[in-house]
Amino acid sequence: MIPETLHIPLIKLITQNFTSEEVDLLGKYFEPKFNAHLLSGEPFGLTLQPEQAARTIVKHFAQKNRLHELIVLLIHTNENSSVVRRSIKIQGLNEFLQKMGGMGLVYNSASDTITQKAAGETDTWGYLEEGASYNFAFLSIDIAGNSVIQSKYPKQDIEEVYTRMYKIIEGTVKHYNGKIWTWAGDGGIAAFYLGNITEDAVNSAINIQTRMIPFNLSSRRNKFHEPIHLRIASHQGPTMYKENKGAILSEAINYVAHLEKKGTAADAVAISKEVYDELNERYKKIFKYKGVFEEKDTYEISFRMDWMEF
Repeated sequence: MIPETLHIPLIKLITQNFTSEEVDLLGKYFEPKFNAHLLSGEPFGLTLQPEQAARTIVKHFAQKNRLHELIVLLIHTNENSSVVRRSIKIQGLNEFLQKMGGMGLVYNSASDTITQKAAGETDTWGYLEEGASYNFAFLSIDIAGNSVIQSKYPKQDIEEVYTRMYKIIEGTVKHYNGKIWTWAGDGGIAAFYLGNITEDAVNSAINIQTRMIPFNLSSRRNKFHEPIHLRIASHQGPTMYKENKGAILSEAINYVAHLEKKGTAADAVAISKEVYDELNERYKKIFKYKGVFEEKDTYEISFRMDWMEF
């Protein structure tokens, strides 16, 4: 189940965080008679080095097709003294689990197992720890004038057009390694965690607004007698992760939502100073200074065209 390409990173992870004696304790969790030194074949007159102990435990459980159980144990051992008799923050665990996620495997905290992602699923974030704080870049996306649209067009037409629009937004966000965290028909929050999160968020926002132009020009895709106007804002900051995305609260999410609703023009992308400062000069040149919003400098780029006025 666990591909061989993950064996070396797993060996490295164990080597960097556990002594040879602690590797034995990990093994004994599953097999009371586990002894890395004996299994390694090394003479007992020599001290077994942590790397050799790590290689031995990985090889042993791989042969028994139980390597996934060992990885789950490492997740439980993180900051828990019950297995290796000391509280340990496993350095590099999140990076390893992200690599695992990139190979189509993800830790499911609900079932406490490692599972294969569904076909077509492109999530490469891997495992994020419940209650841990991570730095995310966020997009807040909303339809300006949604209440007017709701009052003018049949519900079926609205659902059809909004679904087509959402597919554009979702696909673009995924292309830039992001996720739609919450969505309520006419808007929601997208998050970016891996790589250059600010550039990915801004690229995603720009591409969404750009793709809305041909979307609005097509009477087949947009059945309304008027264009859909999106407001998109971006901000970054630390946020405590929860598996229930709708329950996540943070100053960063609050700010990006406020900036989008009250500080962003229709058909525009607004960004906070925290995002602007992380961009390279090419990106900075396309954003114009907008002013101070809730004590932060903000910048904006407009995608409005004359025909959008009708």
